[in-house]
Amino acid sequence: MGKNRTQSCVKSSATTLDLTRQENGVKTNAYHWELSAGGKVFTSTATAFHQTVPVITGQIVASRMSGSDDFAGQWRDTSYLQQHADMTLRLDNQALHIGYPSAGLYVDTPLDGVDTAVHGPRTEEGTTYSAGSVGRRELSTLTKRNGKVLTQGSLKLSNDGRIITESWWNPDRPTGKGTLVYEKK
Repeated sequence: MGKNRTQSCVKSSATTLDLTRQENGVKTNAYHWELSAGGKVFTSTATAFHQTVPVITGQIVASRMSGSDDFAGQWRDTSYLQQHADMTLRLDNQALHIGYPSAGLYVDTPLDGVDTAVHGPRTEEGTTYSAGSVGRRELSTLTKRNGKVLTQGSLKLSNDGRIITESWWNPDRPTGKGTLVYEKK
């Protein structure tokens, strides 16, 4: 994998794979992949090992969109929507606070486009978020990992101030846009 990183994969059954990543001979990540009977549900449990913080474990559950009954195919992450079902948002003239309580994810970033670290138990090291004002009711956003752009997006407030539409896309594929709509409680 480059930069003294290796990955090993052990298939212990037709429905189970275990992957281990190491960097400089030290285990950094372990992944347990499992398919349901019939191959319609894919569960990935990831564990990250860091010397300076406790072990972090997360799980993704995906449903099959295409493919046969093995790991190959197209999958939809159903857990992402559950973790991002609620959003907290606070905005002042200087900064944006955005959080997803179910995911334990948050960021406080100035509105000047400066990259700010994203915090949360499943956030990969080196992930940053920045925001800038596009107009009175819209902010542009940019998510990066180790300086490389992952997604760009926007947060748009409806005219009545009750709905926020969050959209994001990969800059290389702007037509593949994701959108979540949040209604003020």
